[in-house]
Parts: sequence; C-alpha cells; structure tokens
Amino acid sequence: MTASDVQHAVSGYWTGRAPKFDGVASHVAQSMIWREVLAAAFEAERPLDVIDLGTGTGACALIAASLGHRVRGYDGAEGMLAVARAAAAAQGYDVSFIVSTLQEAEIETGSADIVTLRNVLWTLEQPMAALRKAHAILRPGGRVVVSDGLWSVAPQYRSTYPADVAARLPLHDGLTEERAREMLSEAGFAPAQAWQHLFAVSPYPGDVPMFVLSASKP
Repeated sequence: MTASDVQHAVSGYWTGRAPKFDGVASHVAQSMIWREVLAAAFEAERPLDVIDLGTGTGACALIAASLGHRVRGYDGAEGMLAVARAAAAAQGYDVSFIVSTLQEAEIETGSADIVTLRNVLWTLEQPMAALRKAHAILRPGGRVVVSDGLWSVAPQYRSTYPADVAARLPLHDGLTEERAREMLSEAGFAPAQAWQHLFAVSPYPGDVPMFVLSASKP
C-alpha cells in the first residue's frame, strides 16, 4: 500500500460516513461553543484569509465564514464536501470547497492568515508534513489553529479505519496537547496557546482529553 493508497483509503472511509456524520458531530451539537472557541483562537479583528485543511463537512470553514472571514476548505472526501457545500448554501456562506487530499492540495505559499486543522492530524500518515505545509502557506505573523484528542481513551465512541490503514497512521490513537505542542514547535511555529479551557467539559462523548491550540508563524 503506497502513501497515496493510504490517503485515498482514508478519503473513501469518510465519504462513506458523510451522509450521517453531522447527525452526531460535536461541531453541530455544540456549534455555539465551538464558534466561541474558534473566534477566541483566531484573535482576528478584521476579515482574514482562512484555509481549512481536512475540512470534512466544513466544521471550521463554516464557523470561520460566520465570523466574516474569506474561507477555502480542502478535503479528499467528495462525500464530506457535498455535505459541507449544502450546509454553506443553507446558511448563506460563500465558502470555496476544493476536492484534494491534504498531501496533494496545491496551495500558494504565503496565501493565508489562518490555517485550521481540526481532528485531522490523527488521520495522516505524515502529520508533520501537514504542519509544515500549514507553516508554508501562512503569511508571516499568521496562525495555525489545531484541535485533536486522545481518541484511544474512549474507543467505543471513536472513528477507526481498517487495520492495514490504521497501522500506517502514527497518531491513529490520537495525541496529547503536549505532543501537539512539540510538533508545532518542530514545524517552526512559536510557542502555542491553549483554548480548550473555554469548554466547560470535553465536547466529545467519553470525556476524551482534547485540545485547541493556536500558534503563530514568526
């Protein structure tokens, strides 16, 4: 199985789940608090260019649009993007959703003020490459906003992949805030700031330890 095979298997998995995904998703059930958390993490005083990598059904993209930003979302799962486009149309948001795996996405260097990756790193064979890509497409002073969790804590609630795909994903069990901070530093970002304290409790069933971190590009 090649790296491309892995990414396309992951995309196919999420396309299959797309029709029912938003029915149980945290960003839908707790949409207002997610909006408050991301607005705080963005720290934006004017409309900015936002790129949502691994956008899925548009969780971060739609929130960013609701905050007045110019938004592009990238994902390899066409089924997930179909849901995202329908949601954007229903809410009256002008968001560009592009079909592309994160690895294959052709995004101009220095074209974004904010890059978001929500629950994306655990799905990747090369998560550090994703953070380095985020760093490259940000303008100086721009920021990345990363959210993920330690999904192995509550396996009965988590998504998973076929064993041969899961074995290729180094963060398949999820990751801690500490590990994410280390990865952001390794990718060239300034020390990260945490925002998950704005949630009264974990937004995921099973009290999954999760984090929302923002870090700027020097």
